[in-house]
Amino acid sequence: MGKLYQIIICLICAGNAMRAQVPDSLSKPENYIRVNYDNDFFSATDRYYTQGIQVQFIHRIMRYSPFSYALISLGKGSRNYYGLNLEQDCFTPKSIRYDTINYLERPFAATAFFSHFLVSLDAKRKHILQTQLDLGVLGPCARCEDEQKAIHKALVNIRPLGWEAQIAEDYIINYRVKYEKALLYSRYAELMANGALRVGTLYTDGSLGINFRAGWMNPYFNNLGIEKNAGRRFQLYVFFKANARAVGYNATMQGGLIHTNSIFTIPDKDISRLVYDGTAGVHLVIRRVQLEYSRSYITPEFVRGVDHGWGRVAVVVCF
Repeated sequence: MGKLYQIIICLICAGNAMRAQVPDSLSKPENYIRVNYDNDFFSATDRYYTQGIQVQFIHRIMRYSPFSYALISLGKGSRNYYGLNLEQDCFTPKSIRYDTINYLERPFAATAFFSHFLVSLDAKRKHILQTQLDLGVLGPCARCEDEQKAIHKALVNIRPLGWEAQIAEDYIINYRVKYEKALLYSRYAELMANGALRVGTLYTDGSLGINFRAGWMNPYFNNLGIEKNAGRRFQLYVFFKANARAVGYNATMQGGLIHTNSIFTIPDKDISRLVYDGTAGVHLVIRRVQLEYSRSYITPEFVRGVDHGWGRVAVVVCF
Protein backbone atom coordinates (compact mmCIF):
# COMPACT_ATOMS: atom_id res chain seq x y z
CA MET A 1 0.00 0.00 0.00
CA GLY A 2 2.90 2.38 0.66
CA LYS A 3 3.98 2.25 -2.99
CA LEU A 4 0.40 2.89 -4.13
CA TYR A 5 0.11 6.09 -2.14
CA GLN A 6 3.57 7.23 -3.33
CA ILE A 7 2.42 6.84 -6.95
CA ILE A 8 -0.78 8.83 -6.30
CA ILE A 9 1.16 11.59 -4.52
CA CYS A 10 3.65 11.81 -7.42
CA LEU A 11 0.79 12.13 -9.92
CA ILE A 12 -0.82 14.88 -7.84
CA CYS A 13 2.51 16.75 -7.65
CA ALA A 14 2.93 16.43 -11.41
CA GLY A 15 -0.54 17.87 -11.93
CA ASN A 16 0.25 20.82 -9.64
CA ALA A 17 3.48 21.54 -11.50
CA MET A 18 1.79 21.53 -14.90
CA ARG A 19 -1.05 23.71 -13.62
CA ALA A 20 1.43 26.28 -12.39
CA GLN A 21 3.23 26.42 -15.73
CA VAL A 22 0.36 26.63 -18.24
CA PRO A 23 -2.93 28.51 -18.52
CA ASP A 24 -6.29 26.79 -18.79
CA SER A 25 -8.01 26.27 -22.13
CA LEU A 26 -8.08 29.36 -24.30
CA SER A 27 -11.70 28.71 -25.27
CA LYS A 28 -14.54 28.07 -22.85
CA PRO A 29 -15.64 24.42 -23.09
CA GLU A 30 -19.27 23.32 -23.12
CA ASN A 31 -21.03 21.99 -20.04
CA TYR A 32 -22.61 18.53 -19.99
CA ILE A 33 -24.83 16.26 -17.96
CA ARG A 34 -24.54 12.59 -18.87
CA VAL A 35 -26.45 9.60 -17.48
CA ASN A 36 -25.38 6.02 -18.31
CA TYR A 37 -27.34 2.92 -17.41
CA ASP A 38 -25.72 -0.51 -17.88
CA ASN A 39 -27.55 -3.80 -17.45
CA ASP A 40 -26.99 -7.35 -18.63
CA PHE A 41 -30.76 -7.59 -19.11
CA PHE A 42 -30.00 -6.33 -22.63
CA SER A 43 -28.03 -9.56 -23.19
CA ALA A 44 -30.74 -11.74 -21.58
CA THR A 45 -28.48 -12.68 -18.64
CA ASP A 46 -28.29 -11.91 -14.92
CA ARG A 47 -24.71 -12.48 -13.86
CA TYR A 48 -21.25 -10.95 -13.28
CA TYR A 49 -21.41 -7.21 -14.09
CA THR A 50 -25.17 -7.11 -13.74
CA GLN A 51 -25.86 -3.37 -13.38
CA GLY A 52 -24.08 -0.03 -13.42
CA ILE A 53 -25.29 3.55 -13.06
CA GLN A 54 -23.15 6.61 -13.79
CA VAL A 55 -24.14 10.26 -13.54
CA GLN A 56 -21.63 12.82 -14.84
CA PHE A 57 -21.62 16.57 -14.40
CA ILE A 58 -19.09 18.44 -16.55
CA HIS A 59 -18.77 22.15 -15.83
CA ARG A 60 -16.04 24.78 -15.65
CA ILE A 61 -16.77 25.31 -11.96
CA MET A 62 -15.38 21.83 -11.22
CA ARG A 63 -11.93 23.21 -12.05
CA TYR A 64 -11.97 24.87 -8.62
CA SER A 65 -12.51 21.64 -6.70
CA PRO A 66 -9.53 20.76 -4.47
CA PHE A 67 -9.39 17.36 -6.18
CA SER A 68 -8.62 19.03 -9.52
CA TYR A 69 -5.02 19.39 -8.36
CA ALA A 70 -4.68 15.63 -8.78
CA LEU A 71 -5.51 15.91 -12.49
CA ILE A 72 -3.18 16.58 -15.42
CA SER A 73 -3.74 18.86 -18.43
CA LEU A 74 -2.06 18.61 -21.83
CA GLY A 75 -1.00 22.22 -21.33
CA LYS A 76 -1.06 25.33 -23.47
CA GLY A 77 -3.66 25.31 -26.22
CA SER A 78 -5.64 22.38 -24.80
CA ARG A 79 -9.37 22.39 -24.17
CA ASN A 80 -10.05 21.15 -20.65
CA TYR A 81 -13.27 19.56 -19.42
CA TYR A 82 -13.46 19.11 -15.63
CA GLY A 83 -16.18 16.88 -14.24
CA LEU A 84 -17.67 14.93 -11.36
CA ASN A 85 -18.87 11.35 -11.78
CA LEU A 86 -21.11 9.41 -9.37
CA GLU A 87 -21.10 5.66 -10.00
CA GLN A 88 -22.52 2.44 -8.61
CA ASP A 89 -21.55 -0.97 -10.03
CA CYS A 90 -23.08 -4.32 -9.00
CA PHE A 91 -21.66 -7.81 -9.54
CA THR A 92 -23.15 -11.27 -8.93
CA PRO A 93 -22.23 -14.91 -9.63
CA LYS A 94 -23.74 -16.80 -12.54
CA SER A 95 -26.77 -17.81 -10.47
CA ILE A 96 -28.62 -15.83 -7.78
CA ARG A 97 -30.92 -18.73 -6.82
CA TYR A 98 -28.81 -20.22 -4.01
CA ASP A 99 -28.15 -18.98 -0.46
CA THR A 100 -24.97 -21.07 -0.15
CA ILE A 101 -21.53 -20.12 -1.44
CA ASN A 102 -20.44 -21.58 -4.76
CA TYR A 103 -16.64 -21.57 -4.47
CA LEU A 104 -16.32 -22.21 -8.21
CA GLU A 105 -18.05 -18.94 -9.05
CA ARG A 106 -17.64 -15.18 -8.80
CA PRO A 107 -18.54 -13.53 -5.46
CA PHE A 108 -21.24 -10.91 -5.03
CA ALA A 109 -19.73 -7.42 -4.94
CA ALA A 110 -20.89 -3.80 -4.83
CA THR A 111 -19.04 -0.53 -5.40
CA ALA A 112 -20.10 3.10 -5.05
CA PHE A 113 -17.74 6.02 -5.59
CA PHE A 114 -17.40 9.52 -6.89
CA SER A 115 -14.73 10.55 -9.38
CA HIS A 116 -13.19 13.88 -10.18
CA PHE A 117 -11.87 13.81 -13.76
CA LEU A 118 -10.30 15.95 -16.44
CA VAL A 119 -10.53 15.37 -20.19
CA SER A 120 -7.83 17.46 -21.86
CA LEU A 121 -8.08 17.73 -25.68
CA ASP A 122 -5.61 19.08 -28.20
CA ALA A 123 -7.38 19.40 -31.56
CA LYS A 124 -4.25 20.53 -33.40
CA ARG A 125 -2.11 17.53 -32.40
CA LYS A 126 -5.14 15.23 -32.26
CA HIS A 127 -4.60 13.65 -28.88
CA ILE A 128 -6.46 13.44 -25.57
CA LEU A 129 -5.30 12.90 -21.99
CA GLN A 130 -7.85 11.77 -19.40
CA THR A 131 -7.03 11.63 -15.69
CA GLN A 132 -9.40 10.57 -12.94
CA LEU A 133 -9.35 10.17 -9.15
CA ASP A 134 -11.90 7.77 -7.59
CA LEU A 135 -12.92 7.82 -3.91
CA GLY A 136 -15.62 5.58 -2.47
CA VAL A 137 -16.61 2.31 -0.84
CA LEU A 138 -16.67 -1.37 -1.66
CA GLY A 139 -19.13 -3.72 0.03
CA PRO A 140 -22.63 -3.69 1.60
CA CYS A 141 -22.65 0.09 2.13
CA ALA A 142 -22.76 0.48 -1.67
CA ARG A 143 -26.38 -0.82 -1.41
CA CYS A 144 -26.42 -3.11 -4.46
CA GLU A 145 -28.15 -5.85 -2.48
CA ASP A 146 -31.11 -3.66 -1.56
CA GLU A 147 -31.33 -2.27 -5.06
CA GLN A 148 -31.32 -5.62 -6.85
CA LYS A 149 -33.89 -7.09 -4.46
CA ALA A 150 -36.16 -4.07 -4.92
CA ILE A 151 -35.94 -4.28 -8.72
CA HIS A 152 -36.69 -8.00 -8.75
CA LYS A 153 -39.64 -7.48 -6.40
CA ALA A 154 -41.05 -4.69 -8.56
CA LEU A 155 -40.76 -6.89 -11.66
CA VAL A 156 -42.25 -9.90 -9.83
CA ASN A 157 -39.01 -11.80 -10.47
CA ILE A 158 -37.16 -14.32 -8.28
CA ARG A 159 -35.70 -13.01 -5.01
CA PRO A 160 -31.88 -12.78 -5.31
CA LEU A 161 -30.13 -15.05 -2.79
CA GLY A 162 -26.52 -15.10 -1.61
CA TRP A 163 -25.74 -11.41 -0.97
CA GLU A 164 -24.84 -12.26 2.63
CA ALA A 165 -21.46 -13.53 1.36
CA GLN A 166 -20.62 -10.45 -0.71
CA ILE A 167 -17.16 -8.87 -0.68
CA ALA A 168 -16.60 -7.13 2.67
CA GLU A 169 -16.54 -3.35 3.14
CA ASP A 170 -13.39 -1.49 2.15
CA TYR A 171 -12.27 1.90 0.88
CA ILE A 172 -11.82 2.79 -2.77
CA ILE A 173 -8.86 5.01 -3.71
CA ASN A 174 -8.04 4.71 -7.39
CA TYR A 175 -6.26 6.76 -10.04
CA ARG A 176 -6.71 6.39 -13.80
CA VAL A 177 -4.74 7.77 -16.75
CA LYS A 178 -5.81 7.30 -20.38
CA TYR A 179 -4.12 8.65 -23.51
CA GLU A 180 -5.65 8.65 -27.01
CA LYS A 181 -4.04 9.53 -30.34
CA ALA A 182 -5.45 9.69 -33.88
CA LEU A 183 -4.38 7.02 -36.38
CA LEU A 184 -6.90 7.74 -39.15
CA TYR A 185 -8.74 11.04 -39.30
CA SER A 186 -11.16 11.95 -42.10
CA ARG A 187 -14.51 13.66 -42.39
CA TYR A 188 -16.63 10.51 -42.10
CA ALA A 189 -14.33 7.98 -40.40
CA GLU A 190 -11.87 8.14 -37.50
CA LEU A 191 -9.59 5.60 -35.88
CA MET A 192 -7.86 6.26 -32.54
CA ALA A 193 -5.41 4.21 -30.48
CA ASN A 194 -5.31 4.41 -26.70
CA GLY A 195 -3.46 3.22 -23.65
CA ALA A 196 -4.73 3.31 -20.06
CA LEU A 197 -3.44 2.59 -16.56
CA ARG A 198 -5.41 2.19 -13.32
CA VAL A 199 -3.74 1.98 -9.91
CA GLY A 200 -5.46 1.67 -6.54
CA THR A 201 -7.43 -0.35 -4.05
CA LEU A 202 -10.21 -1.23 -6.52
CA TYR A 203 -8.49 -1.92 -9.85
CA THR A 204 -4.84 -2.18 -10.81
CA ASP A 205 -4.41 -2.92 -14.51
CA GLY A 206 -3.16 -1.59 -17.84
CA SER A 207 -4.76 -1.73 -21.28
CA LEU A 208 -4.23 -1.01 -24.97
CA GLY A 209 -7.10 -0.45 -27.38
CA ILE A 210 -8.63 1.12 -30.47
CA ASN A 211 -11.70 3.28 -31.03
CA PHE A 212 -13.32 3.50 -34.50
CA ARG A 213 -16.16 5.85 -35.52
CA ALA A 214 -17.94 6.31 -38.85
CA GLY A 215 -20.85 8.47 -39.98
CA TRP A 216 -21.98 12.10 -39.74
CA MET A 217 -20.20 13.54 -36.71
CA ASN A 218 -18.18 16.37 -35.25
CA PRO A 219 -14.39 15.79 -35.19
CA TYR A 220 -13.45 13.58 -32.22
CA PHE A 221 -10.71 15.84 -30.84
CA ASN A 222 -12.67 19.10 -31.01
CA ASN A 223 -14.97 18.54 -28.03
CA LEU A 224 -16.91 15.90 -26.10
CA GLY A 225 -19.37 15.34 -28.93
CA ILE A 226 -21.65 18.38 -28.99
CA GLU A 227 -20.81 21.96 -29.97
CA LYS A 228 -23.27 24.56 -28.68
CA ASN A 229 -22.77 27.25 -31.28
CA ALA A 230 -21.00 25.49 -34.15
CA GLY A 231 -20.47 22.12 -35.78
CA ARG A 232 -23.17 19.68 -36.88
CA ARG A 233 -26.59 20.13 -35.29
CA PHE A 234 -27.49 16.58 -36.39
CA GLN A 235 -25.09 13.67 -35.95
CA LEU A 236 -25.54 9.97 -36.53
CA TYR A 237 -22.64 7.55 -36.36
CA VAL A 238 -21.63 4.08 -35.26
CA PHE A 239 -18.61 3.19 -33.16
CA PHE A 240 -16.54 0.17 -32.20
CA LYS A 241 -14.04 -0.14 -29.34
CA ALA A 242 -11.72 -3.05 -28.52
CA ASN A 243 -9.25 -3.42 -25.64
CA ALA A 244 -6.73 -5.90 -24.27
CA ARG A 245 -6.21 -5.53 -20.52
CA ALA A 246 -3.44 -6.92 -18.31
CA VAL A 247 -4.92 -7.44 -14.83
CA GLY A 248 -2.93 -6.92 -11.66
CA TYR A 249 -5.72 -6.72 -9.07
CA ASN A 250 -9.52 -6.65 -9.08
CA ALA A 251 -11.06 -6.06 -5.65
CA THR A 252 -14.57 -7.01 -6.81
CA MET A 253 -13.29 -10.59 -7.10
CA GLN A 254 -10.24 -10.64 -4.79
CA GLY A 255 -11.53 -8.51 -1.92
CA GLY A 256 -10.29 -5.22 -0.52
CA LEU A 257 -6.62 -4.43 0.04
CA ILE A 258 -7.16 -2.63 3.37
CA HIS A 259 -9.78 -4.87 5.02
CA THR A 260 -9.15 -8.48 4.07
CA ASN A 261 -12.03 -10.17 5.94
CA SER A 262 -14.29 -11.14 3.03
CA ILE A 263 -16.07 -14.48 3.47
CA PHE A 264 -15.24 -15.62 -0.05
CA THR A 265 -12.83 -14.31 -2.69
CA ILE A 266 -11.23 -15.70 -5.84
CA PRO A 267 -7.59 -16.76 -5.29
CA ASP A 268 -4.86 -14.87 -7.15
CA LYS A 269 -3.95 -17.96 -9.18
CA ASP A 270 -7.48 -18.17 -10.62
CA ILE A 271 -7.64 -14.59 -11.90
CA SER A 272 -7.39 -14.22 -15.69
CA ARG A 273 -4.38 -11.99 -16.21
CA LEU A 274 -5.26 -11.06 -19.80
CA VAL A 275 -8.82 -10.00 -20.60
CA TYR A 276 -10.31 -8.75 -23.87
CA ASP A 277 -13.39 -6.59 -24.22
CA GLY A 278 -15.26 -4.91 -27.05
CA THR A 279 -18.13 -2.43 -27.42
CA ALA A 280 -20.23 -1.52 -30.45
CA GLY A 281 -22.99 1.05 -30.58
CA VAL A 282 -24.70 3.98 -32.22
CA HIS A 283 -24.88 7.71 -31.36
CA LEU A 284 -27.65 10.10 -32.31
CA VAL A 285 -27.23 13.83 -31.69
CA ILE A 286 -30.01 16.36 -32.26
CA ARG A 287 -28.95 19.89 -31.40
CA ARG A 288 -27.78 19.70 -27.76
CA VAL A 289 -29.05 16.22 -26.88
CA GLN A 290 -27.21 12.96 -27.50
CA LEU A 291 -28.64 9.45 -27.24
CA GLU A 292 -26.49 6.32 -27.23
CA TYR A 293 -27.11 2.60 -27.26
CA SER A 294 -24.28 0.08 -27.14
CA ARG A 295 -23.53 -3.55 -26.40
CA SER A 296 -20.37 -4.73 -24.64
CA TYR A 297 -18.66 -8.10 -24.45
CA ILE A 298 -15.86 -9.33 -22.19
CA THR A 299 -13.88 -12.58 -22.07
CA PRO A 300 -13.76 -14.65 -18.84
CA GLU A 301 -12.20 -12.79 -15.90
CA PHE A 302 -11.40 -15.89 -13.83
CA VAL A 303 -10.47 -19.49 -14.52
CA ARG A 304 -13.95 -21.06 -14.30
CA GLY A 305 -15.80 -18.02 -15.58
CA VAL A 306 -17.60 -17.60 -18.88
CA ASP A 307 -17.76 -14.70 -21.28
CA HIS A 308 -20.27 -11.98 -20.52
CA GLY A 309 -22.19 -9.16 -22.19
CA TRP A 310 -24.34 -6.18 -21.26
CA GLY A 311 -26.01 -3.19 -22.83
CA ARG A 312 -25.80 0.55 -22.19
CA VAL A 313 -28.32 3.34 -22.66
CA ALA A 314 -26.97 6.88 -22.32
CA VAL A 315 -28.44 10.37 -22.47
CA VAL A 316 -26.25 13.49 -22.76
CA VAL A 317 -27.41 17.10 -22.55
CA CYS A 318 -25.12 19.99 -23.49
CA PHE A 319 -25.74 23.44 -21.99
